[in-house]
Formats: sequence, C-alpha cells, structure tokens
Amino acid sequence: MSLRKKRKIRFTDKKHPVQGILSTIMGVLTLLILLLLFFVSGKAKGNADLMIGLAGILDMIASAVGFVLARRCYKKEDIYMTTPAVGSFMNALVFLALLILYIVGLI
Repeated sequence: MSLRKKRKIRFTDKKHPVQGILSTIMGVLTLLILLLLFFVSGKAKGNADLMIGLAGILDMIASAVGFVLARRCYKKEDIYMTTPAVGSFMNALVFLALLILYIVGLI
C-alpha cells in the first residue's frame, strides 16, 4: 500500500457540519465587511454616511446569526469541531468589535 492510499483511509464517521461551515463563511464575510466599513469610514475621516452605520448594524446582525449557527453545532455528535469553533470565534470577534464601537459612539 502506498503512502498516498494510507492518507485516504479514515477510521471515523466524523464530518464537518453544514451549520459550522456556514458559520465560518459568515465569519469571514462579516470580518471582510467590517474591514471595508473601517476603510470607508476612515476615508471619510469619521463622517461617513448613514448607510455605513446601517451596513454596520446589518453586519452585526449577520455575525450574531453566524454565532448562533456555530453554537448549535456543539450539541451534535460525531462531528469535527474545527469549523464551529472558528465560526463562533470570528463571529463573536466581529460582534464584540461592532458592539464596542456603537457603545463608544453613544457616549
């Protein structure tokens, strides 16, 4: 048996959950949108349009949804925990960054 075939042998029925994959994709997208919003706001020297604020709120909602999707995966059995962990971390990071930004903006 060659080395290549040995790597294809799997001794587990574990798989990546669809919700975890979606959560990770949402985490990447919300992080990219957050960075884009930071860039646009920086170009406007902090006086960005109202649509930028609305986009930030929608980004915050999307990150909350991604976090909930990742948290639902933790109850499942026989799955790899990589994608739910990455998805929950990224979405929580974006959510907290936007939450802090909006709280500081209110003060």
